[in-house]
Amino acid sequence: EMENTMTCVERIKQYSDIIPETDIKAKEPPKNWPDKGQIQFLDLCLKYFTDDPYILKNLNLTIKGTEKVGIVGRTGAGKSSIISALFRLTDIEGKILIDNVDTKTVPLNKLRSHISIIPQEPVLFSGTLRKNLDPFDEYSDQTLWNALEEVQLKQAVSDLPQGLESKMSEGGSNFSVGQRQLVCLA
Repeated sequence: EMENTMTCVERIKQYSDIIPETDIKAKEPPKNWPDKGQIQFLDLCLKYFTDDPYILKNLNLTIKGTEKVGIVGRTGAGKSSIISALFRLTDIEGKILIDNVDTKTVPLNKLRSHISIIPQEPVLFSGTLRKNLDPFDEYSDQTLWNALEEVQLKQAVSDLPQGLESKMSEGGSNFSVGQRQLVCLA
């Protein structure tokens, strides 16, 4: 038991020593940003440690708004690194533009709240559908219904006896995989 307690204390110490993410040059993007959803990677280079080789080197790619893109490759090819760069989880060289706004200039909370990914294995929590859509109770019912409509889940949720208050089992196993992915996107 003492060993477990010491491990917990060490972990808390490690977390307390983490340098907070900062937005030194951040400024608010235009009010309607992003409106088209175009993503451009311009000469993007990424490596996780200074002495490591680049995982991504001079990536140039434009993804138009509403365009669907699949990124495939062998293990270690950099697929997840593209997502890390997009969410600014790691420093990059080059630029990533979303609707012509450099993501380095957007406050982190704003950037991350405006990007959605659909994981292969969606992560949902036990509780209500509402809590999975809006865990911090920030949005009105109408906003949640609009989000469900955008991902074409409004009718399916309307058909549930408790609607937004429907219970979700751990991992959302009482919903299909496709529905769970759409809940993550909503």
